[in-house]
Amino acid sequence: MRAEIVKKVESNIPIIARSGKIMYGATYVLWALENTPDKVKAVVVSRNPPPNFLHNLNEIINKKGLKIPIIFSRRTNMELADLCGRPHSVSVLAILDFGNAALSEEDLYE
Repeated sequence: MRAEIVKKVESNIPIIARSGKIMYGATYVLWALENTPDKVKAVVVSRNPPPNFLHNLNEIINKKGLKIPIIFSRRTNMELADLCGRPHSVSVLAILDFGNAALSEEDLYE
């Protein structure tokens, strides 16, 4: 993933959190990818994801043949939580709706 795309997604996360729809947490994101992958527009992973998360993520993506962008953030789980306005750590999130963000699915495939 190009650095410009990562920056663009990170800068739009506060807007997406306010006006769009985000699913927080490794367990919920993996569940969404397994059960409702058509609703997941992108997955954002912090610099310090939970143990085995990336392995489980790759297994689901490969098993289902998903073409969902995975954005590896430069931020830690606490920094990602601050961007989202959450009072707890956020290691992984799935974007379900971009809301009013100046971002679309096409922007993630540049």
